[in-house]
Amino acid sequence: MAAYFLSPGGPLAGGKQFERLAGAGQDMLRAVPRLHPEAGLQRVSGKLMAAGPDEFLHTFEDAQGRVSEVAERILELVDGRRTVADIVAVLCDEFEVEPEACRADTAAFVRLLVEKKVLVLGP
Repeated sequence: MAAYFLSPGGPLAGGKQFERLAGAGQDMLRAVPRLHPEAGLQRVSGKLMAAGPDEFLHTFEDAQGRVSEVAERILELVDGRRTVADIVAVLCDEFEVEPEACRADTAAFVRLLVEKKVLVLGP
């Protein structure tokens, strides 16, 4: 099982992997994330879990092992219509976070979930 960290008002945790993913170019902000056709999301015991075609089970927690409200909210906002920029705007309204940090962290998180085959990106 893989766990991903995203905390409100703070950067993604997880070290170099997230640093590599952090660039938030305009193409990424215009992209529309969707659930991978072979992935599924389900809430189990109060935690959102994602299963992808790689047969890994992904959870979204903060560094203390608590449910990451921001990470889960990003996934809740992925509806196949909203762009990454639209998702960032909602997050900035709902959480105390600097827009620039939110853009970078959200883009990195979405890229990671694309790599893990939980999400796909479209125009």
